[in-house]
Amino acid sequence: MNSLADIKADGKSGFRIFLLVLFALSLFMVCRLGPVSTYAGHDYFFNTGRFNVLIQALKSGNYPVYMDYNALGGYGYFTKGFYPDLVLLPFAALGIFTGTLVAYDAMIFTMTFLCGLFMFHAVNGVFKNTFVASVSAILYSFSAYRLFDWYNRAALGESLSFTFLPVVFLGLYRIIKGDHRKWYLLTIGYSLLVYTHLLSSFLAFITLVLIVVVCYRPLVKEPERIACLALAAIVALPIVSSYMLTLLEQMFSNTFYYSVKENITGQTKLGLEDLVRGALSGILYSKTENMAGMGPLLVCLPLLRLFVKERTPYIKIADFCVLIGIILLVSASAVFPWGRLPLGFIQFPWRFYEFITFFFAVSGAYYLSLVLKTRKHRIIAGAGVISFTLLVFVVSDHNYKYWQSLAMSEAPHWFTGAASVDNEYYLGGLEYLPVKTPSHNYIHQRGDTVISERAKTEVSNFQRKEGVTSFDIKTGSPDMIEVPLVYYKGYKATLDEKELLVEESDYGLIRIPVNGSGKVEIYYAGTTLQKAGGYISVLSIPGLIVYVFVFGKKRGKIKEQ
Repeated sequence: MNSLADIKADGKSGFRIFLLVLFALSLFMVCRLGPVSTYAGHDYFFNTGRFNVLIQALKSGNYPVYMDYNALGGYGYFTKGFYPDLVLLPFAALGIFTGTLVAYDAMIFTMTFLCGLFMFHAVNGVFKNTFVASVSAILYSFSAYRLFDWYNRAALGESLSFTFLPVVFLGLYRIIKGDHRKWYLLTIGYSLLVYTHLLSSFLAFITLVLIVVVCYRPLVKEPERIACLALAAIVALPIVSSYMLTLLEQMFSNTFYYSVKENITGQTKLGLEDLVRGALSGILYSKTENMAGMGPLLVCLPLLRLFVKERTPYIKIADFCVLIGIILLVSASAVFPWGRLPLGFIQFPWRFYEFITFFFAVSGAYYLSLVLKTRKHRIIAGAGVISFTLLVFVVSDHNYKYWQSLAMSEAPHWFTGAASVDNEYYLGGLEYLPVKTPSHNYIHQRGDTVISERAKTEVSNFQRKEGVTSFDIKTGSPDMIEVPLVYYKGYKATLDEKELLVEESDYGLIRIPVNGSGKVEIYYAGTTLQKAGGYISVLSIPGLIVYVFVFGKKRGKIKEQ
């Protein structure tokens, strides 16, 4: 409990103590909340399904895998193209030996620990104060909103994105104010952000633009900083190409339900009552609405600015963090005209809480360090932060179990763990189903039927095995057949090993012309652009690593001289 107080005075020993505290809190969080396998959050089964697909692909040596062949009752769902899996790979590999549930918990623990570690290094790299870095890391890593993401919502992508956000903002700080030669930090952080959650990446981009606009003066005074900012963006493009090229190709190849769904951002923006509830998250939750926010500490600590009279080299940075946090909070509120803007894909403006949490954690921790004048006060504050975090665990866990138990009693078919038409196959609203496909109910009713235009065409021996759908066909004349597979660009079909044209039917399924009898095989082969994107990323990532290593070594030699 005394650890946080000692960190400011002794960096090395304090950092070791911080690591111990972070490890203990991360482990206690995973052990205390849930278990997630019993009280499954909103997207839990969808994300464990993604895990299982990766585990099976790694087992069979078929990675990279683009299609979840078992989804939608065997019709297939293009999960990989819309949900990146790079960060999940190490835990999927672990899942081969431990199973999905243990690997999922290991992921929560590991990414929470790394979240705190990255936050510590990012804040310490700016403020040169291990007390501030430690407090901000704990406030950020164990915030009520992050716990809500991991457990109540089971929003895997957004939960993972918390880990890399500190690297993104540290990289931007280096470019604007610090050693701009470390521009690659922004590239690394933002690339990892893209590989975890696209929506968080978009909101991060908005926030980065906001910061650059407000901080334009240092960039204008030193044009080389603008060059480094551009370089960071340019280098990130090939690194994320394996995901972005695949995503963009599919988006432009078809129209999916996500693009025609109602814009609900105007309905989900935060009203005054929502903001109050968010301020109390972690110690008090509503029994009428399942929502979280910043929590009391992240609201109260920035208010300590009112009691800070001294001027320090870092006070402007802390004040700037408060300013950005307030702007984002207003942007998420009912004041901002979300319903009138073409930003319906964001769905929930309160996603900005992730960024607000970051900025308020930094500023609040720094103001706290200025208010505390003695070692004794820092001991009390350190103990208070840790104790409050433990309280947040307990209260958040109670809230999580309350809402999930209520959901299980009202809609038990959503918690069976077996994907079915009754729970929408655990596909998160089916946003990436082609709009030509009437619904998941249509797919269920249609079943495993190969439909032909000619009545005399005979189909037999239909089967699905290891990603290949096959059947024997007998026809005396050219025919057009519709196969029980959802159409996505990249499918390949053959008749006795001769390639056939693959088209989208009027119902968003695969349609192929056949000119004779034989064995038809259909499988997802991918596209040239997908493969090119993969090669580009595979070459770009090692290239950046080599650059960082060589550049760091050169800088070290220069310092020694």
